[in-house]
Amino acid sequence: MAKKEKVSQMISRELLKQIEIGKFPPGSKLPTEMELAAQFGVSRVPIREALSMLRAAGVISSRQGGGSYVEESTNSSLLQRIRIESDDVDSIKYLFEMRKILEPEAAYLAALRRTPEQLEQMKRILKTMENESLEEGDISTEADIEFHRSIILATHNPVLIQTLENLSSLYEKTLKITLRPNVELKQKRKAVYQEHYNILQAIEAEEPDLAKIQCLIHLKNAEKKLSLFLRDYTI
Repeated sequence: MAKKEKVSQMISRELLKQIEIGKFPPGSKLPTEMELAAQFGVSRVPIREALSMLRAAGVISSRQGGGSYVEESTNSSLLQRIRIESDDVDSIKYLFEMRKILEPEAAYLAALRRTPEQLEQMKRILKTMENESLEEGDISTEADIEFHRSIILATHNPVLIQTLENLSSLYEKTLKITLRPNVELKQKRKAVYQEHYNILQAIEAEEPDLAKIQCLIHLKNAEKKLSLFLRDYTI
């Protein structure tokens, strides 16, 4: 039986249509979250989700000073090919393939290029993860996402950083999915924390090859969880 479409998906599709017909031309600023919420008669939560999907698809971008703007390169033929489905199984699988290509190399570069300040930030994030995951029994989703983002930032590679920004919505969704099986068992949460700790130790020691290997180990374990989820999801 077909899944009911989420409100955020309907809003993203409607905004996409408005962009296509020229209501919001390239370079123009979209209404604020509050204005869009009033327009669609919803809270700001689905508005944020819809905007996040459009950012992930490269249709809009956030700029310094606030607000969402239609990308200058956006055109009708491109928009017609975009699928904005936050629960699309293929999108999740393809994104994880990208993670396996991108993140080990990012860990490698981070071990070579991270600043002392960036290393301290990674440690603070990991401490939050430890407190939430091991002591409070939470799955520490936000800390996990921030840890991986901090590694990308530590590469000082603007292309990698922009890639992460463009795919932030799907990227975060994949991370959240792979974390779900950990919520019940402290042993699993501890194992995930240890994997992150091992990556951090290698980055701190400025051992790029080791950082890459530890990241690969982490992603292989995450992939097993993702495969189980996608199997259940498609039944």
